[in-house]
Amino acid sequence: MSSSKIVVVTGANKGIGKAIVESLLEKLQKSVIYLTARDESRGQAATTEITASSKTSTASNELRFHQLDITDNNSCKTFADYIQNTHQGLDILINNAGIMFSNDAPESAEEQAEVTIGINYYGTKLISSHLLPLIRKDGRIVNICSSLGVMKKRYSEERIKQLTTAKTMEEIDEFVEEYKRHAKDNTRKQAGFPESAYQVSKSAEIALTLLYAKELEAKGVIVNACCPGYVATDMTHHKGYLTVEQGADTPVYLAIDPNPPNASFVYQRKVTNWY
Repeated sequence: MSSSKIVVVTGANKGIGKAIVESLLEKLQKSVIYLTARDESRGQAATTEITASSKTSTASNELRFHQLDITDNNSCKTFADYIQNTHQGLDILINNAGIMFSNDAPESAEEQAEVTIGINYYGTKLISSHLLPLIRKDGRIVNICSSLGVMKKRYSEERIKQLTTAKTMEEIDEFVEEYKRHAKDNTRKQAGFPESAYQVSKSAEIALTLLYAKELEAKGVIVNACCPGYVATDMTHHKGYLTVEQGADTPVYLAIDPNPPNASFVYQRKVTNWY
């Protein structure tokens, strides 16, 4: 990609998000990269740490922090207005912010469904609704999803058809809302869903990504979902076999490679079937 990009990475104060920021600082030139996080103190600390590191000391890029809660409409609007007023647009958006409950979490299935889908699906959808209008021609959007969102053998054939043939966001909304109702009633399996709210949220996020790809195709914007792999982060309780740097590889590839795929689910730089 050409130089002088405006880049936003959500949920970037630690883990894969932070590693994505560090990799972009090494690979881009004359660009402004926004590390965003819900927690201002943690986000500022991560920004200070990265800026002080030797990796960025000779780079021509600028790293900035901005507070952003992707589930809060006012926070999203404030950030989008700032990007518009400061840069008049955006070149690369990497939606990384997300949550996953541990297997032994005490929260009920209903609460886990509400929170997980609220952040991973509706939060991604909310911040995208504010930032997508700012994406410039030939821009990039990368949504960090998961191979756990792959539908095969996890859903009934009816549910797979329901989501993979969705033509509107409202149809995806209905899919996740049905899951939430069945989580409340503890009838997820009988209704053709997996038990895991995280799996459902990521399946829905992949479907959402592909809708965005169709919407933005005429503008020349490349939109993909990807799985970073099983990475040793707080989310996996550091059980993953990949480093955060390895996890950042595919997202960064999709964000800056001159010839990436489009409208795809990508794992280890390869287009993969998600159902």
